[in-house]
Amino acid sequence: MFVASKIRILLQMNHLTESRYMRTYITIGIVSIALFTGINGKERSHQISAKQIASINELVEDLAAKDRFSGTVLIAQGDKILYQKAVGFSDQDQQRKNTIDTKFNLGSMNKMFTSIAIAQLVEKNKLKYSDKVMAYLPNLPEKIFGKITIEQLLTHTSGTGDFFDNPKFMEIKDTAKTIATYVNLGLNEPLSFEPGTKFQYSNYGYVLLGAVIESISKMTYFQYVEEFIFSVANMKHTASYERDQVNENLAIGYAAPPPMPNQGPKPMSGNITREPNTKLIEVKGNSAGGGYSTAIDLHQYALALLSGKLVSKQSVDTITKGRVNLPMPPMPANAKPLPPIKYGFGFGELYKNEVRIIGHNGGAPGVDAQMDIYPDLGYTVIVLANYDRCVMPIMNFIEEVITAKE
Repeated sequence: MFVASKIRILLQMNHLTESRYMRTYITIGIVSIALFTGINGKERSHQISAKQIASINELVEDLAAKDRFSGTVLIAQGDKILYQKAVGFSDQDQQRKNTIDTKFNLGSMNKMFTSIAIAQLVEKNKLKYSDKVMAYLPNLPEKIFGKITIEQLLTHTSGTGDFFDNPKFMEIKDTAKTIATYVNLGLNEPLSFEPGTKFQYSNYGYVLLGAVIESISKMTYFQYVEEFIFSVANMKHTASYERDQVNENLAIGYAAPPPMPNQGPKPMSGNITREPNTKLIEVKGNSAGGGYSTAIDLHQYALALLSGKLVSKQSVDTITKGRVNLPMPPMPANAKPLPPIKYGFGFGELYKNEVRIIGHNGGAPGVDAQMDIYPDLGYTVIVLANYDRCVMPIMNFIEEVITAKE
């Protein structure tokens, strides 16, 4: 999901845990794009200094030394990589180190790819954002899904819930490899509210979008995004890999102890005993999340997105425009006001110090990932981790460097 620098919005999506569930705290990740036209058409220039890069590197190494971060960090301006770093281990038992080419679980960042796939079909006049989802999935129960539009699924305003909440999810998570399997989990679940009346993060909504893509394209969702997104963007190491198969250079996630039911996450302080997340997450990702990628591939994705290789620049504007205000977390009385954050079509958007930031991130047990794109300054910032709840200090610091007023 998508979040502002200092904000971690607790959307409390149920993910899995050793028992029946685990709260996943989705930060709405902000993506950065490599264009150089400023706000209101004004040209803007900005360059991170060598001293600032050194400070970022010092922070990353310090967090790694304290076992607070394991993963990769990449900062680019346009197609030029300014900084890249890998720390920690992708497999602690084998002492295999993370590299810049290690593949990390993206969590909900995959929703960006699903949004782009829908936009491509819109450009081909295969569907409209205003269409009802049942026009493409006629077997859905009309009493539940009859009013829901494609746009409402994209903006999490449909009222559909979360398949992680379904007790049957634990029964299928180790074998589910198709979008249809996930669609079936929520067929008879009532809506949480009247479609279009409020925002509530919904993984199930994005599963339905994956099914729509399959219905129109006559391909599996995984085949579609491989052919029309990953191949086009030269993303050679991105896919929803099946974890029960042999996969090269795939990071194992290491999860901190989950919170107790109805409690928030414990502070990341002191010694933390982490366990491999292999029994906690799905065997294969889907159109809502859970795929894998590398920092290098995601940089290629940002370049392809912003250059119009994936969809037209008009469509980029459409899908990245913030449309729905996100609920803000409670803040101390003397805290500085936070910039408003909006969710678009699979992307979040905010302005900080008049600098636009768009993107998405995701989290799960042993997974934390975020990508920030700054369209007006040309920066792309990617942080991928195989620890949970660990990327925000790095993202916050980099965001402050980039958006600081001169």
